[in-house]
Amino acid sequence: MDTAFLSLVLAAPLLWLISLFLLRRWPYFRLFFICNLVVLAAYLVLIGQFPFGHDEYGLGRLFVGAGAVAGHALLGFIFAVGLRSRPMGKAQPCHGHV
Repeated sequence: MDTAFLSLVLAAPLLWLISLFLLRRWPYFRLFFICNLVVLAAYLVLIGQFPFGHDEYGLGRLFVGAGAVAGHALLGFIFAVGLRSRPMGKAQPCHGHV
């Protein structure tokens, strides 16, 4: 579990860059980018307001924040791959072929 979390946190910047590359020609890219920045800022503000009990060095807050950013990057990557893999344009008729 620790290895999966660390791997996700380390891969998050790469996933984010690949997502930007995959979505760069999407007509709603700017809106998507701005909305994601707002959502990410909201995550971090909410995490900052959440009481963590005794967290002397702030590591709990740090790891929850890193997990939120990494999870957000992963969801953005999945969205980008899904959007990129769907057929664009009009559907082609099958002409009876199966």
